Parts: sequence; structure tokens; C-alpha cells
Amino acid sequence: MGAHIFLVGEGNFDICVRRGLYGCVAPSLEWNTAEIIAGVLSIEIGDLVFFYVKNQGVYGLWKVTAGPFFDEAQVWSNQEQAYPYRFTFEPYFGHFPRPISLTDILDLHDKGRIWTFDLNPVQKKNQNKITMDEARELLRLLLRNNPRREAEKPVLEPYIPPATSRDVRVDLSSSANGRVRYEGWLNAWFISALARGELRSLLGNYREFLNLVPTSFNRVMDIFLTHVAQIDSIEVLHKFTCIELKADRATEQDLAQVLRYEDWLARKLAGGDHEMIQTVLVASRFSDDVLDYVKARQRVEEKTVRLISYQVEPNCVTILLNEERPG
Repeated sequence: MGAHIFLVGEGNFDICVRRGLYGCVAPSLEWNTAEIIAGVLSIEIGDLVFFYVKNQGVYGLWKVTAGPFFDEAQVWSNQEQAYPYRFTFEPYFGHFPRPISLTDILDLHDKGRIWTFDLNPVQKKNQNKITMDEARELLRLLLRNNPRREAEKPVLEPYIPPATSRDVRVDLSSSANGRVRYEGWLNAWFISALARGELRSLLGNYREFLNLVPTSFNRVMDIFLTHVAQIDSIEVLHKFTCIELKADRATEQDLAQVLRYEDWLARKLAGGDHEMIQTVLVASRFSDDVLDYVKARQRVEEKTVRLISYQVEPNCVTILLNEERPG
């Protein structure tokens, strides 16, 4: 189970709740479309849904029932934007009429309890996946604000996707020479594979997967994973993974970027324990400087950066991964 915060205006929020439907924008440029799809593919049936309604606050709680799917039937008030990357949802665990205020959200952000949701994002998007720890903080505040929980209000006009709707898919058709055209498609492929559980043998038994996660130095982390082991009834969070993606060759500058993420996560989430961070750099190929540094780090610090090369299959249907082992 995952959790998401979706941005919406007041008028469209009423439509969303009445129809049990939400949609993400359709950009005009391929690179932007790839990033939107990368985010949309992280939405799974059963995920928790919160809405940040502009100038009001955060409302909850709903649960995803179907999607994502692509559908351009007109639903919302904006006639120039169909918001076609869609999913359906239903109320969950009650009705909470009083939202979480913006002040409370900013307070949680200052305390580090909300960190994947940024009200001033580097990338303008209306979908934000958050960690379950953050979702618990939001639920705590909803319960605090609404001590007498009301029964769920049903979806009044449930939206039924038309027969013309179709699944949202990763489009690798613009790839050439084994490389994706835009990094967003590589991100979307990884998220799709993570959602299907296909990368556990490579990355470990992850619990949560998020992408395009904001950081405190005005950059977004491409992919972030949490790793939780359950021993009897005890759950132990024992590792985080940060993944930096490059469509072409990874240089020393790219390596420096993923090491900044490693250090930031160690300080922010792991109490300074760098061993809790699994650092991964994915690219079509790696410069000699990158290979030399990783080899030296293994020797001196006994800690590595995992280097994984990718190649788009000639039929542009899927991607093959191979771990590089310097030295």
C-alpha cells in the first residue's frame, strides 16, 4: 500500500469527490509526458488518497479502486485540458469534513515529518507520492481535527471508464541505439517494474517506492525505496535506496549528485548511518572517472556505489539491466 497527495482547485475537487475520479495533466512535450507517466504509474489499487485543495488544506481519506488509465472524456470545468491520466477512488475509513491546514503542513515540513511533499516544487506536477510515515502524520491530524468520525459519504455519480479508455504504458518507441530519448521514460520503466515487484532480486526486498522526490538542495531524487523486514510481528526498517538515472553516459558530476543524495538521506532519515543507504547509479554507460572512483571507494571506505547499465531491447518493448563491477 502506498499514499499520495493530489493537488486540485476547489471547483474541480467537488467534481472529483462526486464522481470518484481524478486526472493528471497531459503535457504537450514528450519529455514532460514521460515524467507525468512516471508519476502516474506509481498509483496502485488500494493506495491511500489525500487531496490538497488550494487555499483550503489537505482533505482525506480515500482509496484507489481502479487505474491508472488514459481517457479523454470531458469531466472537469477546464475545456482546454482533459486531465486524461486517471484513476478512480472511493471513501475510506470515514468522512473528515475539517481539513489539515496549510500551517500544520508547513509545521510538519519544518520538523522533518513531511519531506516528500513540497508546496513549491522544482517540478510542477499535481501528483505527489508520500511515505507511509508521512501518511500516518496526516491521518493523525485528520483524526485530531475530526474527533467524532462520521460515516463515509458515498460517491454520488461513480465514473465508469468508457470502452475507449486504455492502460497507461511506458513508451520506449523513441529510443535509439539502446538508449531512451528522455530520462523520464527510464524513470517510468523503473516505476512500472517496481510496481510489479520485478526488481527485488536486483535491489532487495523493498517496501515503498517513490520517484521525483524533492530534496533540500533544489533537486529531485529520481527514485527512493524503503526496505522493511518483518520478524514475527516486528517490522524493522533497515535500509533506504536512492537511485540516480541517466539516459546516456554517467559522468563524475552525476556520481557526485547521487553521493549528495546518499549523504542527505543518511543525515535526514538514518541518523548519520551511511551503511543504511544503498546508492545506485543507472546509465547506458559510465565514464572512466566514475569507474575509478567507485573502485577506490570500495578499497578505502569499504562502501560502494552500485553501477547498473541499461539497454533498451531492439524491439523497444522493455529494458535489460546489467550490474557493472569495477576492478
